Amino acid sequence: DAEYEGILLGDKSWCTVFDNSKIKRFVPGFVATVPFAQGIKRTINWFEAHRQSCGIDEEFNKFMDTLIDTYEGKTHK
Repeated sequence: DAEYEGILLGDKSWCTVFDNSKIKRFVPGFVATVPFAQGIKRTINWFEAHRQSCGIDEEFNKFMDTLIDTYEGKTHK
């Protein structure tokens, strides 16, 4: 699907490692003050408070299933 070509070929086709060494070099005094466990709880709380962001897009899911099946050589009728 041409709509997703740039996203899939550009961003998702390469293995990537993300780290924060660059920001630490430029801002050596920076210290993350929110532990992961607390941060993920905040994230879950946000989604629970914004249920409209938690919907399932069945049309998009079907598109992704077709894309994966095509990649794996399966056919659709």
